[in-house]
Amino acid sequence: MLDQKTIEIVESTIPLLEEYGDQITKSFYSKMLSAHPELKNIFNENNQRDGNQARALFDAVYAYTRHLNSLADLKPAVERIANKHVSLGVEPKQYPIVGKYLLLAIQDVLSLSNEHPALEAWGKAYQQLADVFIEAEEELYQQKSQQQGGWRGFKEFVIEDIISETPEVKSFYLKPKDGGALPTYKAGQYVGIKTQTSQSPYEQIRQYSLSGGPGDDYFRVTIKAEQKGLVSNGLHGLTHGSTLQLQVPAGVFTLDRQAKKHVFVAAGVGITPLISMLYELLGKGTDPKDILFIQCQRDEQQQIFKKELGFLHTTTGFNYRTCHQDNNQGDHHGRLNNEVLASWLSETNINVDPQTAIYFCGPKAFMKAINEYALGLGFLAEKIHYEAFGPTTQL
Repeated sequence: MLDQKTIEIVESTIPLLEEYGDQITKSFYSKMLSAHPELKNIFNENNQRDGNQARALFDAVYAYTRHLNSLADLKPAVERIANKHVSLGVEPKQYPIVGKYLLLAIQDVLSLSNEHPALEAWGKAYQQLADVFIEAEEELYQQKSQQQGGWRGFKEFVIEDIISETPEVKSFYLKPKDGGALPTYKAGQYVGIKTQTSQSPYEQIRQYSLSGGPGDDYFRVTIKAEQKGLVSNGLHGLTHGSTLQLQVPAGVFTLDRQAKKHVFVAAGVGITPLISMLYELLGKGTDPKDILFIQCQRDEQQQIFKKELGFLHTTTGFNYRTCHQDNNQGDHHGRLNNEVLASWLSETNINVDPQTAIYFCGPKAFMKAINEYALGLGFLAEKIHYEAFGPTTQL
């Protein structure tokens, strides 16, 4: 634990973080990646360019400074970030490098002398945080490697099949090259996929949600070819028999085990973790009447898993609604709004109460709107669950 004096010094820098945090995080990444370009094998180059990684780091550092006396409050965030680190293969030896350049960035941006007490205090605070993550990540590594079918590090998988879901989206069916068993995972989790692209000399790692049902004898990932996607476009160019390096499934966006009823709201490729959750619920015998699944997209042509979801709906009877932004082929023409969501909850008898959970995934603006609707309709904050693709920031 940090001593009280150190805590007071770090807390005294909060106003400076609020004013200069963006400069500090950008300086940190610039300094660190210039001195250690090998870390570009881990850090997403696209997120570096658009600033998302820097913003996510600032959010994390700022939250930490506000909870130095109550680290237990940060447990959900630590679990989320530790899972992301495990999917990237982060190692303990990398934490001193991060600490060194974070302190240098703080020193340079704030023009602090080498002997300034704030640097010593931040050094202690960073080491405490690093120890928390190293311990959490090692526990995850051991849990995942010791489970049946589990492993540690990256493992080679073969593409057994590729299915075009829409003009922009493909599903990849993956099996271990060694023919081994697959570990059981929780619906909503993702895998880290490592690949090499011709556009960069560095390895690229991306996380993709598993879109199949837990218990399948394959992993399915469903990937949209993004306009500037360094990795996604490369993956779309792969063929049957190609190999990929995968980390064991990770992630904390999973089903609420205390909930009796479940509402899912997906936009575009954000459907990938949600359809996996749907499979898990149906597979475990949840009453289909207690499930409302809402799918939003531009039009029918962009409707991912259209036939698959239609078949599931017909054979099981879960409540299924669609929003088509550009035409009237769905149950609602236009963007999902508060009134439509409230209407569908009412007509399907999905009551908004402490036993009902809502899950959503899609573009950030979409999730921000759904989050506001959910709170306005009376969903408890602890029953609202979402997954942000890429660096996690607040809605």
